[in-house]
Amino acid sequence: MISSLILGGNMMLDSIDPWVHAAFDPLHLSGVGAYWRVISASLLGHIVLLRLLPLASKLLFPNAYGRLSTADKHAWCVSLTTLVHSIYDSFFILAFINHPVLNDNKMDGFNQNFEYYLAVAMGYYMWDLSTCIINFADYGYMYLIHGSLGVFGLLIVISRHLQFYAIPYLLPELSSVFLHIRHLLKFAGYSNTLLYKVNFLIFLVAYVGIRIGFEAYHSARLVIDVYHKRTGHAFYPYAVFYAILGITLTTLNVIWLRQILKAAYYTLYPTTKKNKAKTN
Repeated sequence: MISSLILGGNMMLDSIDPWVHAAFDPLHLSGVGAYWRVISASLLGHIVLLRLLPLASKLLFPNAYGRLSTADKHAWCVSLTTLVHSIYDSFFILAFINHPVLNDNKMDGFNQNFEYYLAVAMGYYMWDLSTCIINFADYGYMYLIHGSLGVFGLLIVISRHLQFYAIPYLLPELSSVFLHIRHLLKFAGYSNTLLYKVNFLIFLVAYVGIRIGFEAYHSARLVIDVYHKRTGHAFYPYAVFYAILGITLTTLNVIWLRQILKAAYYTLYPTTKKNKAKTN
């Protein structure tokens, strides 16, 4: 009985495949048609996770979660959702960072398992982009640009083009792990503790080293390769887009660094802010 239902469900999904290709990928230029089930499952999974986190937070963090306002409770759950993503994203990227096929042929290197993971990540970035659009007043244009580039960039790498470059552009999620922990510690009332300061310092080092240093280095190399048209068999417009993506992400990261350094100053030297307030 169960096997018949599963078989019937698979047959129904198979019948939908041509419609998905026709609607979202008529020229077969992205990986949506091949991975729409994985992407949809990932997107649904993040939506369900966000809905379950209020109950889980009440059970696991009753004191910290209970005293938050309604708006802060939602922000807490969003931070937990993004933290979960950042952790498994970092795990998979680190697992493939030294993959010989991807590193030896940065333009045409391909790995099926890595592509499957990227399709899972695509579901998260679609959720993240929709959250940014719905709450645009809280996020602003820079986050909208960042989220949009993430979605379109993943559409390319799950189409067996430029798969290596998913590594330098997604590895910065490792620094985001500490960013989300910082948010949660702040919500829980630990912003004046040593743990908060140590976590922020680790985040700052990871941000500068990975999100700016490592990502900018590979972005510059890609720009040079695109300029000299050393893009292998990759679709050249995709390579151009990825070069622009790298430049844009690096620019956004540098802009955000100023805000982070300001926050770091007041985090590591909190008395400075108090003295300034008294002076004014």
